[in-house]
This record gives sequence, structure tokens and C-alpha cells, in this order.
Amino acid sequence: MSDERLPLHIDPLRLARAGAQLRGRMPMAEMERFAPLLAQVPGEVEVALDFRVDVERRAFMRLQLRTEVILVCQRCLGPVIHFIEVERLLGVVTSEAQAEKLPDIYEPLYVTEEPLFLREVIEDELILSLPIVPRHAEDECAPAVTGAGTDNEAGAARENPFTVLAGLKNQ
Repeated sequence: MSDERLPLHIDPLRLARAGAQLRGRMPMAEMERFAPLLAQVPGEVEVALDFRVDVERRAFMRLQLRTEVILVCQRCLGPVIHFIEVERLLGVVTSEAQAEKLPDIYEPLYVTEEPLFLREVIEDELILSLPIVPRHAEDECAPAVTGAGTDNEAGAARENPFTVLAGLKNQ
């Protein structure tokens, strides 16, 4: 299977038995949990999914994601471009016991009788790939604009904000 628009729901077990491949793009604007984490929602995520069964007859999905996102730099509050390239092997499991038996190369992908909502899986992986504190390299950051304490042009000593409290304590 190859399609520019990915399906909303999939059955990973059936797709693994068929050895299916899905390729396509998913708009980031449709991702209700991922889109609010971005400074701008610029485009789409390239998605490649390969479904297989390994030699021990375990169904798995190889997930590959590529995109570029714009985040807010936490140092200068300007836009910072972050490239995302994710590749994961997800072992398809139906119980906690199966998940515990998975080899270390697989991360568990829990499925039920219901079809799997593909966008949720992709969103989860994208969210996990974001940096904890997005920022430019130090030499690329614009000077941060802050309110207090930056316009000390005369070199005067900064007034201690706690002097008022000290005066109240002495009364």
C-alpha cells in the first residue's frame, strides 16, 4: 500500500501479516496535542510505516518520521528551527505480559480489538522527540529582552527591593 494521505485507523496485526507498507504525509495542524507545542505550525510530517512479522512470529511496525518544526527558544524567545527524524521499532502487543517478553529492540505498541488511531501514535512519537528546553546555540541567540534591571545606564547601584520590608520590621 502506498498513498499520499494516510488512513485514520489501522489494524497493525493484519497489516503485519500482509507485510504492508504505508507512506504519506500528515498535516501538523490536525495534531491536537502536538500543534500547541509549536511556535508555528508550518506543514506536514513525512511518515513511513513498514509492518512485518519477525522470525519469532511477533508482529512489529517500523515507524519513520521526518519533519521540521519551529519552537520558541527559551533563551531569547525567538523562533528556533528543530529537525525531527525518528525511527522506532514498535512490537505489536495485546497485553502487559506480551510487552514484558518483547526484546529490547522493540518498544511496545498496545492494540485492542478496535482499530488503532494512527495520528495518536505519530503524535506521541513527535512529542517525545522534542527537546526539553528548545534553544539556539549560544552564539546564535538574539539578546533577550527583559523588563527590569536592564536599563542601568548610569551605573547607579540597584535598589534592594527588600529595604521596604526591613523598614516595616523595625517599626
